[in-house]
Amino acid sequence: MAGGPGARAALGNAEGNDEADALAPVPTSAQVARRGGSEPGRVRGAAERGGGVVEYFPGEYAWSSAVDVAVMAGGSPADIHRVLGPLGSRARVDRASWARAWSAMAHEQESRAEDDVLAGRTACAAERYLRASIYHSNGQRNEPPGPTKSEAYAAALQAFADAREVGALPLDVVHVDSPDGLLPGYLIRVPGAAEPPPVVVVFGGIDMTKELAFAIVRDMFAARGIACLVIDTPGTGELLRLRGVPSRPDSEVVMSAIVDHLETRSDVDASRVAVLGISMGGYHAVRAAAFEPRVGACVSWGAVWDYGEIWAERWRTRSDSLSLPWFQLPWVLGVEGVDQALERIRAWSLTDVWPRLRQPLLVLHGAEDRQIPVRDAYRAFAAAGSADKQLRVFAADEGGSHHIQSDDPRPARTAIGEWVARVLAPAAQLVGTTADGPPATD
Repeated sequence: MAGGPGARAALGNAEGNDEADALAPVPTSAQVARRGGSEPGRVRGAAERGGGVVEYFPGEYAWSSAVDVAVMAGGSPADIHRVLGPLGSRARVDRASWARAWSAMAHEQESRAEDDVLAGRTACAAERYLRASIYHSNGQRNEPPGPTKSEAYAAALQAFADAREVGALPLDVVHVDSPDGLLPGYLIRVPGAAEPPPVVVVFGGIDMTKELAFAIVRDMFAARGIACLVIDTPGTGELLRLRGVPSRPDSEVVMSAIVDHLETRSDVDASRVAVLGISMGGYHAVRAAAFEPRVGACVSWGAVWDYGEIWAERWRTRSDSLSLPWFQLPWVLGVEGVDQALERIRAWSLTDVWPRLRQPLLVLHGAEDRQIPVRDAYRAFAAAGSADKQLRVFAADEGGSHHIQSDDPRPARTAIGEWVARVLAPAAQLVGTTADGPPATD
């Protein structure tokens, strides 16, 4: 299986399970009492969370967030309910059961994909392999660094490679030379492009990989005549899981290396480059655009004002709105323990960076975002130095009120695609697309 031995070698010694278990969010007895008896998939009402917020595991944000992201990336709600439903609330779920459930869903898709291949249904097989990759990725989401996490990630890489092999996906494997070594990525091509298209570079979130980013983006840019590069950067994907390269706050160094690479290619127009950041990637996108003048436009999908302060507040309040266990932050930053992580993450602040922006800017945020409060989006937008800037805040009644609109991403995807087409390629025509959701409003 691709990546298995390397992943285990890179992470096997990092399995600090005692500390990891201690840092994992644990519900209090009062919380368990309040949540007892809740059925998966219930909608929490205003009395519980200040609005109609759907949580698959009521009261358990991390597990519910994982379900949202899986569906956002193309997972099947039917698969998820059939396999995860019996697990009940997190008060009765352990990490091992969670990992086994996602692995079982992934292997089921791989088996069906093999049948599709034998029957000559290669496009169907590719979709099933892609879904298997999503499920494997989600299975390792709440696992501490160690063999289980590494094996699930290796399986996700292999399933994605299988999708590429059988499905002739419109993408090229790229490797970008950088100060942190080669950055692996996928360039999503524009089929039949008459001339080199502009390109969007995607920075993923704290728990995102290039494979998951591909599943979220798919053809939202290519259908509009724009290429897209999804790439593992320091602190994400292969760089973290296979090579132990932590995140870095000076994202412009990474972006400069990427643009240098794009300028060597004849299949994209490196004079028209936009950057899109998803969740924590929103920090990297803004920082990259502010300090790399070759970036022509910036999209922050989940606005970040001061990431260090966000994490400090989460720790002070022992927030129950974490999408991942606490061991993830020190691992991503390459430090030991929460105290060092909270000190290190202070460098991830954009309070003095937003005013430096000059490129066209689009900021998207959910009105009920529990990870990053919507007030940060308003503060960031007000401070941004861009003359051409737009803020889209999604309310519950239009869909997409959660973090990165994971509860209903279609309006956000449409808004991003159309905005980038306007600012990066004004003459581009929408090719074979239809509106995949109602237009978002400011």
